[in-house]
Amino acid sequence: MTKSIATQAKKNLPAILKCAAIVAVTVCFVFPFYISLVYSMKTPSDIGKSSLALPTKLYFGNYLNVIQRNDAFLTGMLNSILTTVPIVLMLTIFCSMAAYVLARCKGRAFNAIYYLFLLGILIPFQCIMFPTYVNLRSIGLMNTLPGYILVRTGFQIGICLLMITDYVKTVPRELEDAARIDGADNFQTFWKIVFPLMKPINVTVMVINAVFAWNDFYVSVTILQSTEKRTLPLAQFIYISEAGVDINTAFAFFTLCMIPILIIYLVAQKYIVNGIMSGAVKG
Repeated sequence: MTKSIATQAKKNLPAILKCAAIVAVTVCFVFPFYISLVYSMKTPSDIGKSSLALPTKLYFGNYLNVIQRNDAFLTGMLNSILTTVPIVLMLTIFCSMAAYVLARCKGRAFNAIYYLFLLGILIPFQCIMFPTYVNLRSIGLMNTLPGYILVRTGFQIGICLLMITDYVKTVPRELEDAARIDGADNFQTFWKIVFPLMKPINVTVMVINAVFAWNDFYVSVTILQSTEKRTLPLAQFIYISEAGVDINTAFAFFTLCMIPILIIYLVAQKYIVNGIMSGAVKG
C-alpha cells in the first residue's frame, strides 16, 4: 500500500511542481497590485497598525482626493489618452498594411526592408535619446504631444511588424485569389478579406502597444518637459517627490493609473490568446 502511494506521488510530482510554479509566478505578479490596492483603501492611521493586512473598513476618500484635488492626475490622464489612442491606431493601420506587403511580396529588397525594421528592436531608446531631442527641437516638435506620438509610434514599428507579418503568412492565399477573380483590387482585397482575418493578432498588438504607450517613461521624460504636457507616468514620478508621507493618496493615484489598462486587457483577453496561439502554431 505504501509502495503504491509512493508510486502515485512520483507520477503526480510533475503536475504538483507545475501548479506550484504557476502559483509562485501568479503571486509575484499579483502582490504589487495587492499592496497598491490595500494601501489606497486605508486611512493614514490604519497603515501604522497593520501595513499589509486588509483594511477593517474600506476608505475611498483617497481616490476622491486624487480625482477632485490632484491636477497632475487629471492632466496626466487626459494627455495619456490623447497620446495612447493615436499611437495604437496608427500602429494598427500602418503596420497591418506594411506587414501584408512584406508577407506577400518576395524579393531581396522586401527582405532587406523587413530585417532593417527588425534591427530597430535591438536599439534601446537611450542610444538615440540625444539625436531624437535634437531633431525634434529643430522641427519645433519638442515638448509637444504630436512629437511624442511620432517618436513613440516609430519606436514600436519593429515589434509590430515582427508579430503581424508572421501572422499574415498564415492567411490562405486562395481567399485573395478568389477576391481578385471577383474583380477586387489589392486595396479591396486587403481591407475586405485579409484585414478582418487579422483581428486576433491586431487586437493582441493593440493591447501591447497600449501598455507600452500608457506606461512609457523614458520617451515621455525626454520629450514632454512642461507640466501641462505630462503623461501619467511622469505625473506619478513627480507625485512621488511631492507627496511626502501621504502614502495612501499616492497608492490611490497608482491604482487609478492601472485600471484602464487592466480593463482593456480583460476585455481583449480572448483575442490575445487566439492571436498568440495562432502565430505560434501556424507560423
